[in-house]
Amino acid sequence: MARIVCFGSDLTDVAQLRRLGSFHELGHEVISVTSRKGPMPEVAWQNIDLGQIGQHGLMKRAALALKAALADPRLAPIVASADVLVARNLDMLALACVVKRRSKSTAPIAYEVLDIHSLLEGDGAKSRLARLAERRLLQSVSALWLSSPGFHRGYFSNRQGYDGPWHLVENKLVLADDARRPDPAADSRDAGVIRLGWIGAIRCRPSFELLLETARRMGGAVELHIHGQIHDHVLPDFHDRIADVAQVVFHGAYAYPDGLAACYGSCDVVWAQDLWQAGGNSDLLLPNRIYEAGWHNCPVIALSGTETGRKIARSGQGWTIDAATPDALISCLSALDQQAIKTCSQAIAAIPDVVFRQTEADVTGLLGSVGIPARSHRAP
Repeated sequence: MARIVCFGSDLTDVAQLRRLGSFHELGHEVISVTSRKGPMPEVAWQNIDLGQIGQHGLMKRAALALKAALADPRLAPIVASADVLVARNLDMLALACVVKRRSKSTAPIAYEVLDIHSLLEGDGAKSRLARLAERRLLQSVSALWLSSPGFHRGYFSNRQGYDGPWHLVENKLVLADDARRPDPAADSRDAGVIRLGWIGAIRCRPSFELLLETARRMGGAVELHIHGQIHDHVLPDFHDRIADVAQVVFHGAYAYPDGLAACYGSCDVVWAQDLWQAGGNSDLLLPNRIYEAGWHNCPVIALSGTETGRKIARSGQGWTIDAATPDALISCLSALDQQAIKTCSQAIAAIPDVVFRQTEADVTGLLGSVGIPARSHRAP
């Protein structure tokens, strides 16, 4: 059993909880050092709460976390006895490095990155300073954990000059051991209507505008089904904008992962592309939608020339469009019929389950990248 100390900026984030849970379920001692954006969730491991931070920017989050952590006498002893430190995002990497130095720890640091923050992509003075800080902190990192190979190729290697070890840890579904993949839909639906889904965190303004205009222009030929939590600070006008478009249906939030089957099972095809930071992070990431949709044998649509689009084209999980415009999306949807959708769904069903769901081997490989041997992964 290893002692894993994880630094995270938001304990309420589902992906963060899944990662911590995956280590804990293998029998490791997990200690999380986290701030949060909402009420404290219940967790099965020890957590050191750095307080609530709200929707602050990266630098503000880092300052608040550092202030809280340096005043907490529990951190140095915990880090000093850790086998590995995991830091998710740049603010937590800075914190982990500071506490490691103060505690004289020799534990390796894994830097986990699920997105390239917009501050790190800019050309202004603050962005250049943030990238410089990250480059210096990377010198203390034993391995990068990246959710997309695009992050390595399109940012860490070519922009940050990082040539150290890295490990791919995709945003796969985390399911119970006895979870069984559904069969491809066999029912015959209305051949004249395409049910287009948008599922997940509903916070991408460009995707919202694209999908809403597509639904408006296609009229009764398409139904847009939206499932998920609306980020009101990004889409404050969401409900007003969809109110006058009859073919747009908002289903609200859903339980993860149990609610996913109903979401994907009600759609013919799902919009998988992130457009929030087009030209940067959005072009490089691999969203969890493609793994969720794949598990449920639901075809997806993405943008060619992006990491998401390239993966979809290689795997045969759906279709790509050349531009994120209503014309391009309408052309794609208009060319689809129920037979094409069924054929694609059956092809997805033939893809091995491990492509879409996290396995114990995924987690042990992740920990192995920072020196935790496989023989210690499961407690007796």
